[in-house]
Amino acid sequence: MDGNKERLLGEILAQGGWTMVPLYACSIVALAVSIRKLIEYRALHLSDLSWFEEALNLIRLGDFNAVSGACNHRSHPAARVVCAAAKALTERPELAESEARRVAILEIQKLEKNLSLLSFIAQIAPLLGLLGTVFGMIKMFMDLQEAGNSSINLSDLSSGIWEALVTTAAGLTIAVPTLAIHDYLSSRLDNVRLHLGDIIQSIFYVAPRNQAKPEVTNGF
Repeated sequence: MDGNKERLLGEILAQGGWTMVPLYACSIVALAVSIRKLIEYRALHLSDLSWFEEALNLIRLGDFNAVSGACNHRSHPAARVVCAAAKALTERPELAESEARRVAILEIQKLEKNLSLLSFIAQIAPLLGLLGTVFGMIKMFMDLQEAGNSSINLSDLSSGIWEALVTTAAGLTIAVPTLAIHDYLSSRLDNVRLHLGDIIQSIFYVAPRNQAKPEVTNGF
């Protein structure tokens, strides 16, 4: 029974015409990028900031050299921001905050990589599907015109319509989950961005006054 359903689905998709080729490509790329980004975000343990309190205490005590030991083995992007801030507080205190924000921007850019591709696919897939439907409808009406009014029947008309609508259905099937995954990953990224901003503010709030020097910044 399942084999018959799969065969029927394959036959239906085969009626979509040439526009199914870019739609297949979109589905493969979207699936590959989604899986990769989900694995990447999971490996970074973005919800785990339990280590930060220890690093913050070391910064409060002015023991900047020990901060790297508390952060080096952490996969969270904030760990690299904290290490960069601690190193800058030791070497160039007047530039420490701008250095922390620079590293934070780089970490955000890493997390953003390929998210725009998911957004593009979510937008282009329905348009490709609609384009295939339009071409299918044009072909159907051209065939009906060539056949003449005498040979037109409801079966031919309905068959041509559903064949034309296959690409629209395929485009929406690709776009909906792709958009959902993009929005989910974007929300995780927004949380990380907020956490990084809060972490940087916390670092320079507790840092010894002779080390932390305020700078005018525009955020990241």
